Amino acid sequence: MKFPLTLTVDLWRGRLFPASGNDQVAVPIFHLPAALLPALHENGFEHSPADDSHSAADSVRTAAKTKAAVLWIGGSEPLDHAEVGRVAFALNARGRNVFVHTNGQHLRQRIHEFRPDARLFLTIDLAGRETFHDRTVGRPGAFHRVIEGIRAAKLSGFYVCAHVSVTDKTEPCETGELFEFLDRYDVDGYMVSSGGLTQPAPLNTYQEKLEELRGLVRCSRWENFSRLLEASYVGRTVKENAETATSSLPPEVVTEAVEETA
Repeated sequence: MKFPLTLTVDLWRGRLFPASGNDQVAVPIFHLPAALLPALHENGFEHSPADDSHSAADSVRTAAKTKAAVLWIGGSEPLDHAEVGRVAFALNARGRNVFVHTNGQHLRQRIHEFRPDARLFLTIDLAGRETFHDRTVGRPGAFHRVIEGIRAAKLSGFYVCAHVSVTDKTEPCETGELFEFLDRYDVDGYMVSSGGLTQPAPLNTYQEKLEELRGLVRCSRWENFSRLLEASYVGRTVKENAETATSSLPPEVVTEAVEETA
């Protein structure tokens, strides 16, 4: 399991050449809500209604222009939107790293809408092995459909990553067994984060659990990318409707994670 060289270079480029003229670190991951994809596709990347600076089109135009190394498409299920494949292709064509965070239920049926690219990462959310995952999502057969999607994506030449959204029910043993199982399908990377979910556990206890689970990734760069992802979720929570690429986190937190990832 290797961390992509292009992603490493782009993370370093963002660190060395911040978006603004000051010394502030550019946020490395910018979240693009899947619900805004129709507006991005219909209005394009360059234009938005002049009379509505807070429109969906304006938000996605900001995402397309941000200097963030990664555009993370998530929130609501991306594969519920017909535009996701075309939007990902357009962003890749601009040299952007795009992570499509999906539950994977319809990936096998929709894989033909995407084009393999060194900067496109199909990121599947899993809770654990089959029984645990199906029980967690409340859909019998969900894990089987995810694996079918992963197999189809790999056969088609895509980068495929697995993401575990950590909750109070997430078990380290289950997560470790999941990663070992996915190794059989040549999954390219593993990530562990809160997934933007509000956690009921005390903050310190939850952070300790995150660190324990990140240790199961077995790749220091993906482990540190998980830290960047978690930091981006925290920043998004602090400023829900971010209109710039300015990080809401202390610069030293982002800097340390970027340097360790690269």
